[in-house]
Amino acid sequence: MSSYGAIGIDDNDTDPLLDDEPPRRLPPAGGVPIGRRRAISASQIGSVPSQSLSRQPYLFTGGLGLRDESLLSLHSEDDLHREHNNALRYRLYNRLDPGGEHLTMPDHVLPPNLFSILPFEELKDVSGKQGSIVTIFSIWNTMMGTSLLAMPWALQQAGLVLGIVIMLTMAAICFYTAYIVIESPKRLQDLSIDPLMTEFSDVCKSLFGRVGEYCAVVFSVCVLIGGVIVYWVLMSNFLYYTGAVVYEAMQPNSTTIPVMENKTFTCDVYCPEQMSQWTIPQWEKQIFDAVSELEGGETGDDSWSFDKFWTLRGTVPIYLAVALFPLMNFKSPTFFTKFNVLGTISVMYLLMFVFSKLLECGVNMDFSNPKSMHYVQLANMHFPALSGTLTLSYFIHNAVLTILRNQKNPENNARDLSIGYCLVAFCYVFIGFTFFAAFPVQRSCISDNFLNNFGAGDVLSSTARLFLLFQMITVLPLLMFLVRSQLFYAIFGQTWPGAFRVIVLNVMLIAIAVGFATFYPNVGSILRYVGSISGLVYVFALPAMVYIKQSSAAGTLTPLKKYAHYGIIVIGALNLIAQFVI
Repeated sequence: MSSYGAIGIDDNDTDPLLDDEPPRRLPPAGGVPIGRRRAISASQIGSVPSQSLSRQPYLFTGGLGLRDESLLSLHSEDDLHREHNNALRYRLYNRLDPGGEHLTMPDHVLPPNLFSILPFEELKDVSGKQGSIVTIFSIWNTMMGTSLLAMPWALQQAGLVLGIVIMLTMAAICFYTAYIVIESPKRLQDLSIDPLMTEFSDVCKSLFGRVGEYCAVVFSVCVLIGGVIVYWVLMSNFLYYTGAVVYEAMQPNSTTIPVMENKTFTCDVYCPEQMSQWTIPQWEKQIFDAVSELEGGETGDDSWSFDKFWTLRGTVPIYLAVALFPLMNFKSPTFFTKFNVLGTISVMYLLMFVFSKLLECGVNMDFSNPKSMHYVQLANMHFPALSGTLTLSYFIHNAVLTILRNQKNPENNARDLSIGYCLVAFCYVFIGFTFFAAFPVQRSCISDNFLNNFGAGDVLSSTARLFLLFQMITVLPLLMFLVRSQLFYAIFGQTWPGAFRVIVLNVMLIAIAVGFATFYPNVGSILRYVGSISGLVYVFALPAMVYIKQSSAAGTLTPLKKYAHYGIIVIGALNLIAQFVI
C-alpha cells in the first residue's frame, strides 16, 4: 500500500519497535539527532546518504516513555494521542504484513474504482490518485441515473416555475448534507477510527452506537434495492421494444416499423391513452393487466405467436432474470467497473437527443389560455412527485466518501462536490425543461419514462433504448455487489459469506425486481417513494443529527445552527408525508 511505502525497515525485515534489543543508532545525517528515530520527510530525502535510504521504521516521538519537554510543547494532547495510536497501529500492521505490500482495506470499505469514470488503472497517475476533473465527473456520473428519464414527467407534476425552484432547492439541500457526510470523519473524536478509511456508517456507529450504524446500512441498502427495481423495469422496457423492432424488421415485405394503433402522432411524439390523466395507481387494474399478459393476452389462442411469447409485463422480465442471473454471482465486480464510462456517454446522448427534439418540434408553450393543448401550468399541487424523485436523484451520500478517497488534493473536496452537484442540477433542469417545452401535445401525456413517448420505430429513441440496455446490464452487477457487501458485512462481518447465501440473496432480489416489472412498472412512483422514504433517514436526518452531535461535542453548536438542522429533518419528514397525502 502506498501509505506504507515511505516507512523504513531494518535489514532483518522486522519492526524494531518489537525487538528486545535497542535500535541501531543512526548517523546524524540531515540533522537527525542520534538516538531519536523518526520518519524521513520528503524534503530530507535528497540530503540523506544513499546507504541511509533503506526503509526506516515509523517513530512516534511524543510518547512510549519519551518525556522530552521540547517535543511535548510542539504537539497538543490530542495530537499526541492520535500519533500514539498510529504508532500502535503501525506495529500491528508491520507484524501482519512486513513491508506493507499486501495489507488491504477493511471489507466494508468500498474500493473507489467502483464509481470512477476511468475504465483502466493505466489512466490514473503513478500514485493511483485522481485529479479534480475525474473526481467531479465521477460524482456527476454516479448521480446521473435512471431518474433522468423521469425528470420531464416529474417537472410536469410540479408545474414549470415551481418545478425548477424545487429542483434547485433540493440540489442545495442535498449538497449541504453530502458535505456534512464528507466532513464528518475528520471531526470524529474517536482516535481509534482512521478518517481516511471511514464510511458514513462507521461515523454513525461511533456517534449513535449500533442503532445509528444499522439505520445507515439499512436505508443505504433500500436505495440500492430501489435502483435494482427501477433498472429491471427499464431494462424490460428497453428489451421489449428492441425485440419488437428486430422481429418486425425480419418479417417478409416489412418496410415500416411497427404501427402504433390508437396513438396520436405529432412531431414523432405520441400520447399513450393511459397517460391522459394523472391518477393514483390502481393496483387491481395493474394486477389484472399483468395476469392477462402472462396468460397470453386477449386472443386466447394457444398456438405459437410472437406476441404471446414476447410481452412487456409477462415474459420479458423473466427472460432477463434467466439471462442475467449468472452475472449477479461474481465474487468481484472489477470487470464491470471498466464500463462506468458508458454512463457518461449515455447521459451525453440523452442530452443531445432531447435537444434535437426541441429543434425538430420547436417550443410549444401557452401561458394564457387554459383550454389550449399547449397550456403550461406554472405550479401544480402534485409537486411532491418531483421532490420525492429528486431526493433519490441527488442521492450520493452512501458513495461520496468512497469517490473522494482517491482524490489527489483532498483540500478541494468541497469545491469538487459543489461543482458535481451544479452539473447534475443543470442536466436535470435541461432535460426536464427542454422536453417539457418541446412536447407538442397535452403535457399530461408525458410518461415517467420519456422514451415511452416515442414509437419503437423512432431511430433516435430506439438507439437510446439499445444503448441504455447495454449500459444498465453492466451497472446492475455493481448494484447487486453493493447490496451484498453492505448487507452481509452488517450481518456476518464479511462481504462474501459463501456462495449459497449469495445465490439466495440474489434470487430474492431478482424475484422482487421481476415482481415490480410485472405488476407495478411505474418508474416515477418507484423513484418518488424510495427516494422520500430512504432520503428522510440518509439524506436529511442522519447528516443533520451527525452535525448537531459533533458540533455540540466541539462546543460550536449555536441555537441557530441547531434549529436550522432540525429544520432539515422536518423538510425530509414533510416530503415523505406529502407523497401519500397530496
